[in-house]
Amino acid sequence: MAGHTVSDSGPDKPGISRILNTILIIALILVLPGIQWSYFGWLHILIPLLSFFLLSRYGFHLGNRLLLTALALAFVIFLIMQRVDFFFLSLSLLPVGYVLVHAVNHKDSPAMSGLKGALTLAGCWFIAFAGLSIGSEVSFYTQLINTLDTGISEALHYYRTSTTVSSETLMLLESTLLQMKIIVPIIMPAMLGSFILFITWFTMVAGNKMIEKICGKAPWEQYSHWQLPDKLIWIIILFGVLALVSTYPLRKIGVNGLILSAIVYCFQGLSIGVFFMQKWNIPTVFRVFFYVMIVFQSFGTVLLLFLGIADIWFNFRKLHIAIDDTTT
Repeated sequence: MAGHTVSDSGPDKPGISRILNTILIIALILVLPGIQWSYFGWLHILIPLLSFFLLSRYGFHLGNRLLLTALALAFVIFLIMQRVDFFFLSLSLLPVGYVLVHAVNHKDSPAMSGLKGALTLAGCWFIAFAGLSIGSEVSFYTQLINTLDTGISEALHYYRTSTTVSSETLMLLESTLLQMKIIVPIIMPAMLGSFILFITWFTMVAGNKMIEKICGKAPWEQYSHWQLPDKLIWIIILFGVLALVSTYPLRKIGVNGLILSAIVYCFQGLSIGVFFMQKWNIPTVFRVFFYVMIVFQSFGTVLLLFLGIADIWFNFRKLHIAIDDTTT
């Protein structure tokens, strides 16, 4: 289904006080992770949503001016703190909102819009990692893997020297941590890619809902009606074949591709769950229980993956049938 065009003039003309407050809030969200990452690092997830929301609500001209002003203010603060690296990390997240607004204006489907947003974020992170690697003998990507490996080794040493851990538990922990030291470098691209997919998905779902509530018209259709192209299943099959190949580089590509594909189909499985909860008017308490089960139970993730893939053949929501009925 085609999206709604975001007007360049913007549907809302804020006053001076709102403009100043908006600039300060954006700058604060950009700066806080650099001040204390352990407490405010999660705010980075909101940066693409900020750019998408502001450009959608106020139009490109005013929204862009607000973002650039806040960005300049944040840059000055980062210079004073001597944490320019965090500035570039925040900067790498902003283009996603621009690309998604551009996709809406071109009436791209949610799937195509998400692809463009994810590729944009991947490209920005690649540039950011390359920039952070300048002047160092080891790339930032390698430093990241080494940091995780060191953390696993320290955890392993802690449990081995701890007197409160039983021998059975220690054997299990040692086996798990040693496997992690082997697996983490292999699936690191998928780990980074999963963050990219989640940030893009969150920006689209949350932004779609926010724009609908505030502006009265959503950029895309409801999340419960989002559907992946059926032909995408062939990509999973290709990655599955590569994962079975004995050649290491091809197997690594296949394994990482399968993980990322599974995440994408989990998003579709979640949209199916939301669709039926809305259709059956499930009480909010049970909906919250469903979401908690998905987050904390591996079974919930497997269920979403099954629903997302099975929807290719069973079309649980009968979306294509509904579209055909409305066009005849």
